[in-house]
Order: sequence, then structure tokens, then C-alpha cells
Amino acid sequence: MTTNNSTSANQSLLVEGLGHSYGDHQVLRDLSFEVEAGQFVSVVGPSGAGKSTLLQCLTGLRKPTAGQVSFRGQKVSGTPRGMSIVFQDYSRSLMPWMSVADNVGLPLKSAGLNKTDRSARVQRALAEVGLAGSEAKYPWQLSGGMQQRVAIARALAFDPAAIVMDEPFASVDAQTRSELEDLVLGVRDHLGIMVLLVTHDIDEAVYLADRVLVLAGRPATLAADLKVDLPVPRHQVRTKALPLFGELRGEVLSLIQGSGAAQAAAAAR
Repeated sequence: MTTNNSTSANQSLLVEGLGHSYGDHQVLRDLSFEVEAGQFVSVVGPSGAGKSTLLQCLTGLRKPTAGQVSFRGQKVSGTPRGMSIVFQDYSRSLMPWMSVADNVGLPLKSAGLNKTDRSARVQRALAEVGLAGSEAKYPWQLSGGMQQRVAIARALAFDPAAIVMDEPFASVDAQTRSELEDLVLGVRDHLGIMVLLVTHDIDEAVYLADRVLVLAGRPATLAADLKVDLPVPRHQVRTKALPLFGELRGEVLSLIQGSGAAQAAAAAR
């Protein structure tokens, strides 16, 4: 792959030979892949495979010790312009003493946008996640699912080209999780943005994604880059009842379980 004079590459997230070590402990080794503009890509792997480290490297929160990450044709050396991040723990990312509107607009204020522009972006972002009319409420007045919608709205307020999500639905109940999954799919389809989701949930990874990246081994390498050819739009019941969904889910699970078994055998030796 090359980024030279390529319109696609200039809008993509490009990972080339990425590796990371903590001292003598190597966590990631020689990861290379590309996420194109508008794609939804899930990243899965066994516990301890380095998914969080990979996310930190992709978003500029941690400098890789080998290889590089580029976003829209520029090497990532800090959280790049045009990329937003949604973390798992929405309760810590929202300020309880600030209204919903102020929470969503806070990063925009720090970025220097004037009050009129901030208000317009906040209104659009809240409407996008189904929270129009909730501007004056406070996070503690909202359910967990609604609080996570506020966190997603804050990410959208930047008008990003890409959103990176770290286990964003792990702290909500199953029904709310399904609703938020479909919300994010709707946002991606409506806005045409790239979404990269790190998750432990295999069903979620397959249901949401155009591709599933599977990390395996220690240090972790890219065990598989699976294309998800499920029909769109996705449906929580009909999609998961398809034979192809079961086949993809089984393939991902086999890769993860195989990696876990190999690691256990190596540790026992």
C-alpha cells in the first residue's frame, strides 16, 4: 500500500509495521492494515492481546516503538485533527455539574470556536444521537445509555472524519447496547464517517463491521482481516439469524480460542 498521490489513502487510517514494547515486554508486532474512509472496522482479540495499546497508538495517545500510523496522509504524533475518541467509561468523561449542551460543547470551546458556531454544532450532534431537547439536563438526570449518547454527541460535534471507540457499550444493559449499536450504524451511514471499534464482544464485532481484525499471539500479530458480507441495513434479529453471521462469529471465536489455547500451552511449558 502507498499513500503517494492517492485520494483513498489521503482519507484513510494507515498502519505500517506497527509494534510496541513496554521495556523488554513486546505487546504488538508488525501490524499492517488500512481502514478506508467510511468503513466500519472492529478489532477483537483475547484478553491481554494489546487491543488497548493498539488503540492508544492509533489515536496518538501512545507512540509506537516500531512502525508508524498515518491518518489522512499525515503521520500520527498526537490525536490527529479529524479524529474523535469515545471511551468506555462515560460516567468519568462527562462533567456532572455541566449541562448536556455544555458537556458536548466543552471541547469546542477549548478549540476556540465562537458561541454561535458551538451552539450550532452541539444542536446538530445531539439531534444525530436522538437527544434533541435534552440540552438543559445534567448527566445525573440521564440513564447510562443516554449518557453514552452524550459522549458520542461530543465526539460528533467536532465533525470528525473518523471515530475510534474503546468498548463503548460495555457498561450498559443488553437492550441498551443493541440500541446504541444501531445508533452508531445509523450515524456512520448518515455522516459517512470511518468508525474503528475495539470490543471483546464477538457478536457485536461481526454485527457492526464491514471488516473484523483479529489480534492473536504474544506478542500480538494480525491473525485475520475478515470481510463481513452481511446484507445492509443490519437488523438485530434478522441479521444474527443468518447462517453467514454464525459462520463469521464461529471463525472469529476459533481464532481467539486457538490463540488462547496456544498461549496457555506455552505458559505451561
